[in-house]
Amino acid sequence: MEVLCGKEAEAVRPFKCLDQGVVGYVFDLVPLRLSLKADNTDMNDTPNAWDAQTSPPLTKLDTSEVVPLLRASLSPLPQSKLRLVNSARSPHEILRLIQHVGIDLFDAEWAQRAADVGVALDFRFPVCMRDVGGNGSPRTSGNGKCDLGHNLYDTGYAHDFSRLAECFLDGLSAGTGDDIEESTGLQVCPCAACSPIPSSSRISHSLLDSELTSTATKATPLPPFTRAYLHHLLHTHEMSAHSLLVMHNLAVLDAFFAGVRSVLGDIHSDGSDVGGNFAKEVERFVDNYDEELEVFDEARVRWREVEMARGKGRLAREREKQE
Repeated sequence: MEVLCGKEAEAVRPFKCLDQGVVGYVFDLVPLRLSLKADNTDMNDTPNAWDAQTSPPLTKLDTSEVVPLLRASLSPLPQSKLRLVNSARSPHEILRLIQHVGIDLFDAEWAQRAADVGVALDFRFPVCMRDVGGNGSPRTSGNGKCDLGHNLYDTGYAHDFSRLAECFLDGLSAGTGDDIEESTGLQVCPCAACSPIPSSSRISHSLLDSELTSTATKATPLPPFTRAYLHHLLHTHEMSAHSLLVMHNLAVLDAFFAGVRSVLGDIHSDGSDVGGNFAKEVERFVDNYDEELEVFDEARVRWREVEMARGKGRLAREREKQE
């Protein structure tokens, strides 16, 4: 914000200070968390969710320590400029950073990391109670809160032929009736895993392919890929498992941000405080969804087990486990 003079002023002309030349401010949380961890704990401690080499530990104290630091940095700067945060650890942290710091933009690293360890996200904001604890919903963790997704490495999904997310409809189900989306209160997940669309440029390799191409149209999505199918792909090291999970998780994250925008934009006719309404929805989300991310810890353990079995008689060992 300082007005520059002399050679510095010439270097940034026609701006009078450095801040006039930037669109917004970026915060990378990874080095910030590592610095806080170095100050507060032993760096040899084992992280509870991700490797220390790739991401700092996910502790509940992170957000409460980070928020005052970000606010201190932003307090003298214009509020009209964009604020971007990289490497938020969970939707809980994203919501708090929106609420307490006014962050505008986030990257999708968290959702992509979930796909890396075989987790299919299954949550939405604002919370709808029918999504929590129902049939097909993520399990309830040890603290009584609902997991944010499904650990598809778990053998419990070997014969689960449900769509990836109970919080969303698949394209085929939504197309079976004009009012099904309205009656269920569910959005359609547009990802290629939940709402695959047949391609008109399909190469026919057999008579079966020809029949599928002739009967399917773009207006009729194909059946969704199931949890059991993704479980199979993960255990056989198929790259398509990662692609399908990334597409799905990014679609869930996109719907999450759409929900945030809808709550923030819900200005009531009586002039009630929009921020207060957002705070209530954030509290409901935190009360209903597990912030400890136990499902991610378990998924990472199973991912390592399957990865270590690559090319070493893994199919025989998997049969022994199932028996």
